[in-house]
Amino acid sequence: MAPSGPQPALPTLVVLLGALLLVSEAQVSLALGDQKLNPTITYGNNSLSAKASVKVTAEKEGTQQLLCGVMLGNQTQETRQTVTIYSFPAPNVNLTKPEVSEGTEVIVECEAHPRAKVMLNGVPAQPPGPRAQFLLKATPEDNGRSFSCSATLEVAGQLVHKNQTRELRVLYGPRLDEKDCPGNWTWPENSQQTPMCQAWGNPLPQLKCLKDGTFPLPIGQSVTVTRDLEGTYLCQARSTRGEVTREVTVNVLSPRYEVVIIPVVAAAVILGTAGVATYLYNRQRKIRKYRLQQAQNGTPMKPNTQATPP
Repeated sequence: MAPSGPQPALPTLVVLLGALLLVSEAQVSLALGDQKLNPTITYGNNSLSAKASVKVTAEKEGTQQLLCGVMLGNQTQETRQTVTIYSFPAPNVNLTKPEVSEGTEVIVECEAHPRAKVMLNGVPAQPPGPRAQFLLKATPEDNGRSFSCSATLEVAGQLVHKNQTRELRVLYGPRLDEKDCPGNWTWPENSQQTPMCQAWGNPLPQLKCLKDGTFPLPIGQSVTVTRDLEGTYLCQARSTRGEVTREVTVNVLSPRYEVVIIPVVAAAVILGTAGVATYLYNRQRKIRKYRLQQAQNGTPMKPNTQATPP
């Protein structure tokens, strides 16, 4: 049985031969350990290359000697190279269940090659090793969340990396909130508007908004605002996980209202100004009348001065 994971590429031997010799007469031999290989030879003008593929078993894991020899006439050339054979499959990411209801506890586990070191969602295993896990309580925000396991194995002084991810699905009931389904709209009559109301849930709930149980609010559609659109609508989001309702109100401003409001405000400003002027006029008249009466009675008017402090 061959080890899982990609097999290491075997080196290619390129032999340069003298131009006076016939390259096609060269004999090539390849061997991996004690296993002879059947190479494919490519000839050039004065060179050749030999390649061979090999299927290794688990017993051959570790270091092996690759021997390549070329014989031409009475000349022989050989080269050796150390090849490391290893098995390193991608790590496993396991969830207690890939689909759970809101509030369910889920164990997320990452496991890799016995000599590998893993990180789960970017957090190294403690102590460092081939296995890591953590526990979470599923929330709607975890729906569609991916959990990533990264495994690292040292092979012949080099680090080899493998990754695996799993996704969690969380089932939860319908939701309608102020952010995604505002409770109040005020629009000018004859303007173009698009009512927006987004319901959330898994599975995705069906949404409908009705006025008086029959007149629908065209959610997500561009409409011309008319007086018929005005009123209070009951929005209902329903799925197999339950249902929720929310009231939304549409107010329509008619052009007449916008025209009338300007003279009303202007009239209020004018009346306010006139009231202040009348008050100041009556106050000055009363002061003059009082002074006249004091003069007729011969009563001297006290000067409006401050007393000298002792």
